[in-house]
Amino acid sequence: MKSYKSIFQKTAFIALLLFSSGNFLFGQTQPVITTVTSEDTKIKFAGSEGDMLVFEVQLDNLPVKGTNLTIVDETNNIIFEERILKTSHTCRYKVARNNMKMITFKISGKTISFNQSFTINFRVEEKLEVKKV
Repeated sequence: MKSYKSIFQKTAFIALLLFSSGNFLFGQTQPVITTVTSEDTKIKFAGSEGDMLVFEVQLDNLPVKGTNLTIVDETNNIIFEERILKTSHTCRYKVARNNMKMITFKISGKTISFNQSFTINFRVEEKLEVKKV
């Protein structure tokens, strides 16, 4: 027959292992990626100035820990990148056209993810005017 001391030591050791493995498996939570809603994010084309495309960006309810704003073209070349450390951000961005076909605004952080793309089409209009001489 085993002594109570050895049974108690083994029981305490097993309880300690179970407790520590439970904390290890369930105690470490991963941050949840949330999608920013359209009410929190407003990105719109405001027009053009010369050869520049103008976009107005208004972001609300951003995480305090910081958010990255990246503007990329259709081949994922980074046109502009900015780190935002405020909970809201409003700015006008002027982007050179450079024969782009698409532009994408990417907003990302530890707990935030949002993308919005715009297609860019050029059209030349011909205006015919006839006057009586």
